[in-house]
Amino acid sequence: MHVCTDEKCKTHRQFSHYEISPQEREQRRKVALAVRVQKEARSRLPQAVRQKLPRALARADFEMVALDYFRRLGHDNHHRLFQVYGLEEKKTKTSWGGASVDHEKMAEARIHAMTAADLNRFMVTCALVPDLYCPGYSSTETLGREPNLMRTAVRYKVNALNVVTRVTAELSARGKPL
Repeated sequence: MHVCTDEKCKTHRQFSHYEISPQEREQRRKVALAVRVQKEARSRLPQAVRQKLPRALARADFEMVALDYFRRLGHDNHHRLFQVYGLEEKKTKTSWGGASVDHEKMAEARIHAMTAADLNRFMVTCALVPDLYCPGYSSTETLGREPNLMRTAVRYKVNALNVVTRVTAELSARGKPL
């Protein structure tokens, strides 16, 4: 089998070489310009907004930050946060026929109902939730001093050893394995 690779071949050039029309070239140029405009505008907008922000966040901004932070936690940490708050994870029907928990929708409703003090606590709790994960292969490993959970406990004078002692006593009394 022979493949012609000659760019100037009069016989095969029409089949092997694609040239865009002037109209298509102009269309591509317009699309490329629109993409560059969007990228540049999006990179400048945060700076313009930052310059207009007041010293204290408005309620809408605080709610936006809290909800955005919540979204970034991921499904497992959403579940853990709901456990910390003692919230029921109600399942709803999905478009594919199953059922799932829409943590984001539930959190958004809660966030809008929170006071400013509750929002402050929520933000700190969101930062602590990732430290609740205990890997199955080393669940007995104690939490070090560096994670946010331990640094925050120290900062607020929460005695972690007392908490561990109480949990040990409670679970031992119930006869659950430690």
